[in-house]
Amino acid sequence: MELDFATAAAAFGEGWFNLLRRGADGSLVLSADRWRLARLDDDAFFFAPDAAEAEPLTLPLGEVARVSWDRLPRQQARSQLRFLLRSGDLWTFSGSVDAATLPAAL
Repeated sequence: MELDFATAAAAFGEGWFNLLRRGADGSLVLSADRWRLARLDDDAFFFAPDAAEAEPLTLPLGEVARVSWDRLPRQQARSQLRFLLRSGDLWTFSGSVDAATLPAAL
């Protein structure tokens, strides 16, 4: 299900998420840290790590082609917020979203 930026931000709630980054070149990077959305402003999503030594992530809105939410068939509590970037890269945050913020079509 496709989401607008505000709905995606609300879906993060206060939860912590695993991050998987798949590059357009086929590369795959699973972050060892967990992430939460620190804030969304007019320019970017800002993510904070749970590890003090990790650097925060900034995802400029202009780089995002679309945002979607999905839940894999065997998942009951976890689901994915996926950011498809204009470069072809895909950032997938996996965790427990705030389902109350998602459209009623679920």
